[in-house]
Order: sequence, then structure tokens, then C-alpha cells
Amino acid sequence: MPPTATATVTEVPTGPTPALPTHATVPVPKRAPPSPTRAKWVDDLERDGFVVIPNVVSEDVALEFQEEALRWLEKFPYGFKRDDRTTWDDAHMPYSQKGGMYNRYSVNHEAFVWKIRTQPGVIGAFAEIYGTDDLIVSFDGMNASLPINAQHGRVDIEPVPAWPHIDQNPRRIDRFELYQGIANMSPNGPDDGGLVVMRGSHLLHERHFAERGGFRPEGDFGPTENSYRFDAAEWEWFKKAGCETVKVCAGVGDLIIWDSRTVHWNASPTGSQIRFCSYVCFVPRAIATPAQLAQKWKVFEARKGTSAFPHLNSCPVDRDRAKFPDALPLRPDGSLDPCHTGRPFVDPEYTPALLRLVGRG
Repeated sequence: MPPTATATVTEVPTGPTPALPTHATVPVPKRAPPSPTRAKWVDDLERDGFVVIPNVVSEDVALEFQEEALRWLEKFPYGFKRDDRTTWDDAHMPYSQKGGMYNRYSVNHEAFVWKIRTQPGVIGAFAEIYGTDDLIVSFDGMNASLPINAQHGRVDIEPVPAWPHIDQNPRRIDRFELYQGIANMSPNGPDDGGLVVMRGSHLLHERHFAERGGFRPEGDFGPTENSYRFDAAEWEWFKKAGCETVKVCAGVGDLIIWDSRTVHWNASPTGSQIRFCSYVCFVPRAIATPAQLAQKWKVFEARKGTSAFPHLNSCPVDRDRAKFPDALPLRPDGSLDPCHTGRPFVDPEYTPALLRLVGRG
């Protein structure tokens, strides 16, 4: 049954978010060493900080994802209809970030989102990087961004300005910690929104912060968060250092992978195409402690979403709302959305592939 406007917000306690203050408390996944048999795209990824791997997910699976994502939006009682552009606004849709990034309402555990995580091609790409297919996955969200323009899309919001950031704590930018992924489910050209990166920026942070006297407190989210926002002067530093700004384009079923240190942001679609994608991040199970794996199972059973780091069990809905007001989804008037029930519309099936990625298989 879809949630109704009278549903109550239920949060199942899953324990405190682990602190991440030092190098010692965050293990680094080991990447497979270079070899004659290693895919060339891994070299490109290590050099540039991002890569596009074509045809990882079949077109049929991608089209099914598109349908299920629109159906998910239509299940909420706010009146969104895919064929009625008068409903393409915040009043008729559930809460999202940046105009279409969904990481609340337990969408992270919808069956159609889990289907992408368990695709052999997606798992195989990360197995190529790490030299093992014994992986665990993040419980990240999905993206269904409607184009923003008067001719083809919504008109209640403006395209999101560039918001250059990294998804790694600035205290630990001297080392690799995570590769993030986007399973691209729709055509994604120059005007279709999506990932924008600064090529090679992942290798320049030590120099950048040394020259500028350290990181700005205003851009830092604290020792327990894997994020840093760059201001205009810092952004300009990377441009002058020779980092090319690249709007990453991809085809249906392509997989985009990038280093969490790569300066990047999410651009809004401004053409005629709805952007559909699922966020996927994997690390070897071996870097998670038994306690982290036990906690991961509790998070899964509570159907909570997490950050991109699969082993850290950092749940946005558990954040301090004084610091993160949107830890729980909000309606346009700022009130808590009663449709956030803590359960997906359609639970995933407990397949061997799913259980393995949760750390139980």
C-alpha cells in the first residue's frame, strides 16, 4: 500500500553513526595492482579521476528502471502525473535534493533500485578495480530529475548552480578511499544534466590546501562527515592548475565511476530528457569489521539509506536536524513529510546476490 498523508514517521534505531576522525579509523580498500590483463579503463580512472564504462546494464533493465522510477513518484498522494506538466513541481512530488536526487523515503531499498545494484556488469566493474567480487554495497539513492525549462519541463525551480565539492573528508585527502558510481539509465548528453567533474583534481588536494593554508571551516562538515564544499576562489585554483571541467556524457546502461576526491557536482537537465540514474558504490567486504557488518545488517533491516561509503553505515536520516534540517524529508512549507514511513513501497527479494552485498551471504 502506498503511504498516505496520515502516515506517521517511524525511525528504527540502528545505533550511532561511527566517528571518522583519523586515518586509522577508516580503512582503505586495496585496489588490484596493474597487470597486462587489467582493463585499460582502470588506468584512465586512476589518471583522470573518472571514467565511463559503456553497456554495463542492458537497455531492457534501464527502461524498466525508468518506468519504475516514474511509478514511484506517482505513488505518493501529492498528485504527480508523468503526462501532466502542471504537476511537475515540488508541491506535487516527494522531497528531493537538487531537483531530483532522492535519498529519503527508503527509496534506497525499493526493489527496482536493488535490481541495479545486483546487476552482474555493475558488480563486475568494481570487482575489476579491487581484484575481488566479494563486495559490499552502499544503500544510496536514485535520481529522477525532470528537465527545467518552459518548453519541455518544470518551471517552478531554476537549474542548480555549480556546487563543486568532494565526498571525502578534507583531513584525509592524501589518499584514495572510495570510488563512487552512477548507473546511467537514460540518454545523458550535454543538456541532460548529470555529473560534472574537474579532470585530475583528485591528485591535487595536498598542494591546493598547502598553498591556501588549509581547508576553510565554512566548507568543512566536520570530522565525522565525508564532504567538503569549495568556494569560488578554490574552484578557480583548480581551473588555473589545469583541471579541465568535463560534463560527463553517457549512454543508456553505461556506468560512470569516479574517485571521491575528484571535484564534482550535479548539473540540472535543461533539455527535453528526464535524467534517470542509480547511485552505486562498492568496496571489498574485507575492509569492514565484524561490528560494521553487523551494523550494516541492522541498517538494511531498518530500510535506511546511507552515504556512499558502504562500510561506514552513515545514515542521513540519523543526522542532527539542527545541523542538517533535511535529515528527514520536508514538504514545501517546511513541515516533515508524513509519507516518510521508513519502508519502501516494494521490498527487495532476499536473493543470494543481495545478501552477499549486505555482508550476509
